Amino acid sequence: MFDWANRVIGWQDPDYRVSAAFDPSGATELGRAAHALRPTPGPDALMPDPRSREGMPDLYAYAHALGTLRREQPGEDVMSILMAQRDDSGGSVSVEEFENLFWLFAVAGNETTRNGMPGGLIGLLGAPEAQRALRSDPTLVPGAVEEMLRWWTPVMTFRRTATREVELSGVQVQAGDKVVVSFASANRDPEVFPDPDIFDIGRANARRHLAFGAGPHVCLGAFLARSMMTTMFTRLLDRTSWVQAAGEPAWLQSNFQRGVKRLPIAWQR
Repeated sequence: MFDWANRVIGWQDPDYRVSAAFDPSGATELGRAAHALRPTPGPDALMPDPRSREGMPDLYAYAHALGTLRREQPGEDVMSILMAQRDDSGGSVSVEEFENLFWLFAVAGNETTRNGMPGGLIGLLGAPEAQRALRSDPTLVPGAVEEMLRWWTPVMTFRRTATREVELSGVQVQAGDKVVVSFASANRDPEVFPDPDIFDIGRANARRHLAFGAGPHVCLGAFLARSMMTTMFTRLLDRTSWVQAAGEPAWLQSNFQRGVKRLPIAWQR
């Protein structure tokens, strides 16, 4: 999972694109079979483009095998539930559709949160008064998490395809045009968020952020991400008396994810 997420999200980053060391001897039969298909870096030290199925043969092979297994031998896990669903006409998720859904679970389900957490911590490290306020009143943490998501915005952009001609903010968009949706820009919109570059855990409308998207494409894991971040920061503040920076962060090289590879910190118990 770690390897797949790194390769997909960090394809442009020299550390992430070939990051994982994995011992298949301790894996399941499905895991060993998938690992055998893992591509190797080319002469340019790059892995194949992970945006194509050919670039991630091990992930798709594992997903295909898992989907087939869970259809034949269902358990109580999320994947079994997904494969058991039937619509009103009796239709079900095909194994091929499951492969793409598995990609979503495997990558989007962990990469965004592991970037949102250190991003939120960077906000706290730069705002000592906010850290003191959260230590004094832990009930403020859920609201602070919303500001972290707004201020940091782990998924910076998505691309969409216009289905019909439309005028958007004075710009004419034709059917079929590719449009880049910048969540990072929207979350710093001064018409919505006064002083948008300021990290303010008391911001009354922080939850209006678009870090999870909106409409039919809203993030499937939004509730889980909020829960994880709230728990992590609550526990971090509870187990320390102070946290501060101990060096400069190392940034993920990506035009898609706003990520942190390393974040040196010092803390007091």
